[in-house]
Amino acid sequence: MSPRRVACANEIMNPMTQPSFHLYARRGIAIACACMCVCSTALAQVFSASNSGSHSAKSSAQGAGPQSGKTSGAKGGANGGRGGPPNGGGPETRTTSPATGKDPAIQWYATLERGLAEAKRTNKPILFVTGAPHCSGVSGMWCPGKKKIDDGWLTHNDIIEVAQKFVCIRLTSYESQSEAAFIEKLRGNPVNTAFAILTPQGEPALKVQGLGRGPSELFSDTADMVKHMNEVAAKFVATNAAQTPMLPVTLSAKLGLAVASADLQPLVLVVASDPAARAALEAKVAKLAWSKDFQGFFTYANAANTKALVLTSATNNGAANTSSGNAANTSVITKDSVLIIEPDLFGAAGKIVAQISAGDVDTQLTSAMKSARTNHVRMEKSREQLKRLALAQGIYFETGIPVSGKREAEDRAKYKQQLDARKKAL
Repeated sequence: MSPRRVACANEIMNPMTQPSFHLYARRGIAIACACMCVCSTALAQVFSASNSGSHSAKSSAQGAGPQSGKTSGAKGGANGGRGGPPNGGGPETRTTSPATGKDPAIQWYATLERGLAEAKRTNKPILFVTGAPHCSGVSGMWCPGKKKIDDGWLTHNDIIEVAQKFVCIRLTSYESQSEAAFIEKLRGNPVNTAFAILTPQGEPALKVQGLGRGPSELFSDTADMVKHMNEVAAKFVATNAAQTPMLPVTLSAKLGLAVASADLQPLVLVVASDPAARAALEAKVAKLAWSKDFQGFFTYANAANTKALVLTSATNNGAANTSSGNAANTSVITKDSVLIIEPDLFGAAGKIVAQISAGDVDTQLTSAMKSARTNHVRMEKSREQLKRLALAQGIYFETGIPVSGKREAEDRAKYKQQLDARKKAL
């Protein structure tokens, strides 16, 4: 290869070496095109020599270095182990592309108490999943294991259809001691993600081959999962099917915001200080929650008031009054009502898009939920984006009970150290 060709090839491959390249560009289209042709020939010769192994001693020495770079990005590398963020920005590290929330989904019971009660009442088997709506202390997306279960299995239409024959329970990891004890009884140490097919009494209906962390330990593919789920469902005769199921609320309103954000859904919050009044409101909302129009499109929660939440009102362009120690909280809502809330990126706060008083629920809630479903736009998120923004905004998700997963606990501690160091530096 001539010295001129080598120089031109080096200029193209190294963007820091630009003077000669710009000189040729200024000489005119003809000369530039000629140079590009020469450069293309030179590049072809370089790559051909690389593939054939005919490098010089210097080239061979340089070529030996990148081998470690190739293995660092391989599946199962340092960052791809169980419990840590996977490599490559695959589906488990990103949400789906932005879209209006029109795709069907499973409507999950979010507490063990209500889910088990419904399974025993109806004599339906249980599709059981656990997951954390956060990772390494940052909320806004489900943990990688749960995300893999969703993307690989539970968002398929055939799975969603057969799930109608089951009571579907999805517990939030590290939030309840009694729920953690139930998970531990099923599969041992209650880390982020667990999966099982259970009887109406909460006992295993299918034997798990492995740690019980996902459908792949039970089924070869979604068709196999559908087949076995139909076989399990056929063993139980459903009862009391005509009665409306209980509202599938989360353990708390604050957790409901985080779950809604991770699910890319609006939150429907039932507010009433009196337990009996709250139960009556929930019964009305439940009829809509389990209807074909809304099943699987909203997250639900209940509360005596909104003191624990950071909320803004859509009626004042996002501005909010300070109340109860929250830097951006509307005046606390204690009036019996149903709120529809759009969670923020992390589920740490939300915007009230509709408030229906208890007396107007029968006439106004249906249209309000239809409007919220139509106008809701799913946010596209990546785990790296969330971590970067969370660090800048001081976001840290506090769990209800200590994190038992060793890797997750270590990652949370590292992130908390970063947060504390940043606060000191400010």
